[in-house]
Amino acid sequence: MKRITTIFCLFFVLSSFAQNENFKTFYQSNKDKAEVSLNIPSFFANMFISDEDTDEFGVFLKKSKNYKIMVFNNNTTSVEQDFKKFVRRNQLKTLVKVKDGKERVTVYFRQTKDRIKEIIVNVHDNSDELVLLGIKTNLTMDELSAIVEASTKNNNVAAN
Repeated sequence: MKRITTIFCLFFVLSSFAQNENFKTFYQSNKDKAEVSLNIPSFFANMFISDEDTDEFGVFLKKSKNYKIMVFNNNTTSVEQDFKKFVRRNQLKTLVKVKDGKERVTVYFRQTKDRIKEIIVNVHDNSDELVLLGIKTNLTMDELSAIVEASTKNNNVAAN
């Protein structure tokens, strides 16, 4: 009985770790296929963001920890298939999906309990380029909603 309980506990622990795979693992396994792959700490990357954008995305920038950027110019089909498997396997939720002709942008997020731990942006254009941006963060849904709402308001004001 002890052996069965131990095996069951071990299986449970291993399966829970397998489900918590983050973009870092995808980044590590595919960075050799990328034309450009950058892993940038947020304190460094945030220095290059304009003051106008820091007002709108202040909470987001403060709670972001790391940016991983991958640019693929070829082999995008195999990488995109791997990424789709990654999204399904990790049950990422789609935040927004925009399509214009052959160009498309999809924003996914990974949530743990009541926190958004990661945001992943997938940009694919008609020239067969693929850009993936993984952002490690620690936002609540309310904070994310406020950021999206502020961005929408600012874009509507700029359009008028």
